[in-house]
Amino acid sequence: MITHTFLEFEAYASAVGDADVRMVLPRLDKPRWEISEFNVDDFHLQYGSEWSGNIAEGVTRPDGKILFIPLHGRHHANGLPLDEHSVFVMNAASEFTISVQEPHDWCSLFLPSCPSEPALSHRDSQASRSPSAYSVELDDQEMANLRWLLTQLHDSIQCNPDILNEKAASRAVKDDLVKVCQRITSASQSSAATTGRPPFSRDEVIRVLRDLIANHSHECLTIDDFTQALDISERSLRNVFLEYYGMPPRKFLMIQRLNHVRNVLRVADPEETTVTAVAAHFGFWHFGRFAGAYHKIFQESPSTTLYGSCQPC
Repeated sequence: MITHTFLEFEAYASAVGDADVRMVLPRLDKPRWEISEFNVDDFHLQYGSEWSGNIAEGVTRPDGKILFIPLHGRHHANGLPLDEHSVFVMNAASEFTISVQEPHDWCSLFLPSCPSEPALSHRDSQASRSPSAYSVELDDQEMANLRWLLTQLHDSIQCNPDILNEKAASRAVKDDLVKVCQRITSASQSSAATTGRPPFSRDEVIRVLRDLIANHSHECLTIDDFTQALDISERSLRNVFLEYYGMPPRKFLMIQRLNHVRNVLRVADPEETTVTAVAAHFGFWHFGRFAGAYHKIFQESPSTTLYGSCQPC
């Protein structure tokens, strides 16, 4: 098992595997992130511990599915609240949004597709009639068994790193994982948790939002930009943001812009760049409020980020 500890959010975000994922830091409570990972044959397990909140969006690999298990903290996945009985199932090449506003722990298990299942492209996944990602609620005993297995597996490999080199042990672990996964994935999607039947597709709204943000990452987007592009009311837009991100759209946009500012300042040359110029580029004109909001999220001033970027390692 490999365990990495990170003091930089961006380094942690790049270490998360099995998906093309983009992360945004909504607020820094403590600059510490950990991820442990190991393989059981062709299964891949990750255990994450985050001392701050996180908004993760992306697309899973096209050659298998992911089971995401929240271990601690209040998670929302594609607008669905996940509780202590939830497992979030993401099929191959499916889009996801997982948001948490507090320190939290999680586990993910990647299961490769069967040889008879062709790898899906993102377009194939979107064309499928069945949900590409959904939440399954387990009963108390099933969830207790799953959590026990994940905890014991993590602790055993941590204490005995070479245990999976033994074929018999590796096969036994994989058999246990397969049994659990079969019980989860065999759950009828019709009984999986949903958000009801809305008058518009929330998944489609989120896809349009992602594209709009990605195509205008260096522009100051407004609420009107979203409502006009989606042809929905501001109230409907607010409801979607609260379901998917746990915050209203104005706060989400500000956090996105602050993260963009931080990304630029971290790699900028302080002799050629100023904080005010970067802030203004991303639509911040009241620099006192900007500095206060920046410090509230990242626990440091913008100038500290800028001048820290030129410090020797």
